[in-house]
Amino acid sequence: MPRKLFILSLDGTPYTLLQQACAQAKMPHLHKLLSEGSFVEMDSVIPTISSVAWATFATGVNPAKHSIFGFVDIDEQNQFFIPNASHLRARTLWQHFDDLGLRSIWINLPIAYPPAPINGVMISGFLATRLEDSVHPRSLLPTLQRLNYLIDPDPVRAHSDPAGFMQELFAALQARRALTLQLLQSESWDFFMLHIMETDRLHHFFWNAKDDTDHPYHRDFWRLYREIDLLIGELLAQLPTGTEFVMLSDHGFCAIEYEVELNALLKEHGLMKFRQRSAQDLNDLDDQSRAFGLVPGRLYLRDLAYQDTIQNLLYQLRAPRTHSLVCERIYRRDELYAGPYLPRAADLFAIPHRGYDFKARLNATEIFTRTALQGMHTLDDAFLFVRHRSLRTTPKPSLLDLAPTICELMNVPSLPGVEGRNLLSS
Repeated sequence: MPRKLFILSLDGTPYTLLQQACAQAKMPHLHKLLSEGSFVEMDSVIPTISSVAWATFATGVNPAKHSIFGFVDIDEQNQFFIPNASHLRARTLWQHFDDLGLRSIWINLPIAYPPAPINGVMISGFLATRLEDSVHPRSLLPTLQRLNYLIDPDPVRAHSDPAGFMQELFAALQARRALTLQLLQSESWDFFMLHIMETDRLHHFFWNAKDDTDHPYHRDFWRLYREIDLLIGELLAQLPTGTEFVMLSDHGFCAIEYEVELNALLKEHGLMKFRQRSAQDLNDLDDQSRAFGLVPGRLYLRDLAYQDTIQNLLYQLRAPRTHSLVCERIYRRDELYAGPYLPRAADLFAIPHRGYDFKARLNATEIFTRTALQGMHTLDDAFLFVRHRSLRTTPKPSLLDLAPTICELMNVPSLPGVEGRNLLSS
């Protein structure tokens, strides 16, 4: 018989941050909870971006099988587009639950847009732009409007009005809390997932406030985590008896030393040229261009003969002032992925050393830049917690393992075709 499962996901929340929060008594509900289960570090995916991470989580297969390769991708006409659930080419957990006759509720998962007409509830995450287009069933729209539900705080506001942006983070979190607690009472369900995106946004723009007690937003940084801790306490008090409880994140975070513009590097070495001074899209590339980059760290080669040249450029690249090496490792796509959509993947994937965030603006003129961003994603230091079961930690868990583990926790057949492994100890 299926068991109920509730998942609370905290986007971009590091394993080490939660360790710190518990050690400093900032999250007492979480601290008590962690003593009741298995809390482990987990790896993310390459490239380490939310769209790819949550697509991998939802399907249990690598990008060459689910077809989501980045937050921004290119189509056959060399036009940029933002992939969403309509571009997924592998079965998802929500489809699997429908097939099994289970009722599921999904709140705010980034890849879950447009919302699928599932047996249950789906409220899309930040890939949605209008609340009216992000709700299934549509009858829930008035409820979201009454709660002043916010799909995602506006990151642009973080640059010009950080205080207002911080207020939006708390408003978004409180609306998600209110919606979740209401649906727990009003809806029947077998699976329930609440995704908190506000942690990722907090870290991108306020990461330097985490440990700096003199920072004007230091108290607010930890106040957001205290609100999440209170939510954990409320959820545990209201979940039906016997419900399994899982928490996880999709990647870690660290401070940014520099944003590193791949296309500026290519242009400086004559490997990327435009027909005109300012480029609008990749159709403006000159025929003499040998390569171009897309975030984060993806390199597409127009001439494979230049692969070694480009790899050497990256491996030899050093940061200003410290002269630290920027690139830790470069993978070919066939070293990472296998599946029918492999030809759509980038040719090379550059993995930076901590603190160097690979960007790929077409018209960037400087290789090393700084913006309002204070934090960047890391491949390591994600976390996974399961309340009542022990987890295998060898080899190190990854997001690819979540789909089969979720099915095992619910006592239902595994999603067909998954590549990950069930992490539960016998």
